[in-house]
Amino acid sequence: MNQVLLGLGSNIRPEYYLYEAAKHLRLRFPGIRFSGVYRSAAIGMDGDDFLNACCLLDTDLVQQELVAFCKALEDDYGRDRSEGSWKPRTLDVDLIQWNGQAIGDDLILYAHVFVPAAELIDVPVPQGKLLQLQQAELRLDKI
Repeated sequence: MNQVLLGLGSNIRPEYYLYEAAKHLRLRFPGIRFSGVYRSAAIGMDGDDFLNACCLLDTDLVQQELVAFCKALEDDYGRDRSEGSWKPRTLDVDLIQWNGQAIGDDLILYAHVFVPAAELIDVPVPQGKLLQLQQAELRLDKI
């Protein structure tokens, strides 16, 4: 069994899309646990604030299968992948950790992931690395 940390985000009707995604994930992964939901500014794009959360789940899927599942979930809820990735989105589902190992771009280092993730797992604060946070992102409001 693999333990996985996912990051969830939305800034288009986020209350609706995060709720729907959570229902879908809970049906597929019954023991899933969710963090609280946090509001953060849209960084690098024009758009409304994001709502972000994390979830921790166990799965027998291999990593590629879970990534495909997450992409399909985004697509099911209308994720627009045209014209680049820096734009508002209905649903963003990112693989943050796989069996405790960070995946990809060290998303865990950003407040919109780090703060909700810390509700579910022990997240060591990397010395100096959180300085990557942009000033606007330091305004996180738990809702």
